[in-house]
Amino acid sequence: MTNQVVKRIDMGAKLAEAGYPGMSAAVRPMTLTNNERYAYLQVSFFHGFVEYDLVADKVTRVANLPIADHVKDLPREQYLLDSAHHGIAIGGEDRKICVAGTMSDYAAIVDRADFSFPSLVSTGLKPYWATPSRDGAHCFVSWSGSDRVSAISYATGREVSSVPVGDHPQRMRLGKVDAGLLSR
Repeated sequence: MTNQVVKRIDMGAKLAEAGYPGMSAAVRPMTLTNNERYAYLQVSFFHGFVEYDLVADKVTRVANLPIADHVKDLPREQYLLDSAHHGIAIGGEDRKICVAGTMSDYAAIVDRADFSFPSLVSTGLKPYWATPSRDGAHCFVSWSGSDRVSAISYATGREVSSVPVGDHPQRMRLGKVDAGLLSR
């Protein structure tokens, strides 16, 4: 690994080439398929995500997701950190995408094949990040406005558990701690 930049992609230009002119070029969170062929990324002010084929070097699809009524007429300047959505993770053996709809107060498990979603999980305020569980069965979503983290099933699209975590949780990463260290 050289840590050298091997390529730069102007996402605004790529979106325009694909028929989406005027969308922001500012990439928010993103996630990759296991084979690193596809990137799924969120861009500023957009309620949904973009599928980008890294081999073909082009935008292949765009998923439009719901916008809550309280956000429809909200000026972009009032979006939290320019983010309509801010959290995306892939799981379910690369078949499902977990999305945090930050401004609309929901999380969704989206089918990668057709971008359908069975329901919206609206059990908190301001979902801010999404991280897949180690086994890919669940998506952990931080609810920054509700001070908790949820586990959402990739299989059902429903919240299976929730825990309070303190003031304004945002980004999450998984870690592993030796059990022997916890008993001291």
